[in-house]
Amino acid sequence: MNMRKMTGIAVITAMLLATGAAMAADIGGVVVTKDGKKIPCSVIKWKSRDNAYAVTKTGAVKIELLMTLDTIDRLDIPKPKELETVQAGLKKGGNAAAAIPILIKIITDYNMLNWDKTATRLLADAYIKNNDASKAIKVCEKIISSNPEEAYKGDLAPVYWNALLMGDRVSKLDDLITQAIKSGKRSSSAFALIMRGDMINKASDTNENAKKALRDGYLRVVTLYSGIKAAQPEALYKAAKCFDKLGQTSRADQMRTTLKGEFSSSEWALK
Repeated sequence: MNMRKMTGIAVITAMLLATGAAMAADIGGVVVTKDGKKIPCSVIKWKSRDNAYAVTKTGAVKIELLMTLDTIDRLDIPKPKELETVQAGLKKGGNAAAAIPILIKIITDYNMLNWDKTATRLLADAYIKNNDASKAIKVCEKIISSNPEEAYKGDLAPVYWNALLMGDRVSKLDDLITQAIKSGKRSSSAFALIMRGDMINKASDTNENAKKALRDGYLRVVTLYSGIKAAQPEALYKAAKCFDKLGQTSRADQMRTTLKGEFSSSEWALK
């Protein structure tokens, strides 16, 4: 966990608690200090009022400490099993509505404890899958308010863009796509091009737009960003759909063969 930059996760947790989420469970792990010392702890809790962690050291004698961010290099916190289960379920197209309360509980329990950010990204994705763009946008923007780069770089950005597209926030989305492409980060650029294709397709369901989405979006990712493996499955899937629309069956089959052959475990191959 990067101790130099706080995110808006603590704000999200406060919001969730205010709306009736359960109190956070006790989470343990290992605190690694700046000087390399490893401190096993039975309880690690973030105290926003003190801008520090309250920790209970593991051992025969119970010792409670308040550790500030400048003393900590990282936290080693085991990944919650519930998060693994929900993550796998959403990837396979599982029940998004059922995943939402589980993810809210994880965010509460793991506030500033590494896994809250992953759970927040999945929560936004679950809201999108549940056709609730406004809640997905709100969850994303709580993080973005503290770290604006999350809006156009990193794992959260594509989820946020999908929420904006679903919510018809096209002008804002277009600005972020342009910013992502200009950022110089190839993974951000690849996902931005996929989103550009999505925007073109959503604007009008015509053959001309399918061609444009291929040219300006999906095919550019397949050909020019082949090294960005995380973006390939979605680009291949959506390129195949466009080729199907255009009646170019052999090209569509080529995309699907590559998708199922090289990315068989991806959610896009499962579709």
